[in-house]
Amino acid sequence: MTKDWVQHLGDDQLVYGMPKRMVGVSTQESLAKFKRAEAEYKRKNQANKFDHKEDYYWTVHPKPKACEKCRTMAGKEFMEEPERPHLNCKCEIKKHPLRKQKRYINGSLSGHEWHRFKGGKHIHIRLKGIWGGVTTGVWLEVNDESKENVACPPQASHTINLTSDEDAPVTWTIRLLAHGSDNIQVDYTIIYEDWND
Repeated sequence: MTKDWVQHLGDDQLVYGMPKRMVGVSTQESLAKFKRAEAEYKRKNQANKFDHKEDYYWTVHPKPKACEKCRTMAGKEFMEEPERPHLNCKCEIKKHPLRKQKRYINGSLSGHEWHRFKGGKHIHIRLKGIWGGVTTGVWLEVNDESKENVACPPQASHTINLTSDEDAPVTWTIRLLAHGSDNIQVDYTIIYEDWND
């Protein structure tokens, strides 16, 4: 009788809120699934980390007296570097970064705003005055350097195009400060290529 009572007590113990007899089975199955998923994730991440071919495309630029084969390659984009169609080919093969997906940061400015993101070499900032007086404007600071002061009275729109000297990805820090009169509102949109991979 005592032996049955001790066994019964052990079966009813709870581990992580479940009866002890169920935890061993479900934990082992879950652990195996987790390990498989983790291995698959690491395999994919390592493949993407070192395979930079996916980040570029190539174009062929034939010389003026190029052969017919080379001229047919002009104007096409290749996902892998194309082989030269013949020996002593002098045509130029250029490597280009793939175009990344465009991202948009939209906001309404009445005081001070700032954004930090990784993007391509070029970004565009659109400003549109909504409320305020004739003296309403936006002071723009890019990567901790003063860039320009843009007048944004109501109904006025401006687009500012910025280019970096660095190769992509570029870490951009954009600060916008509204100034001029009371009750200012300037809508803005920052357009950039997403490099946050």
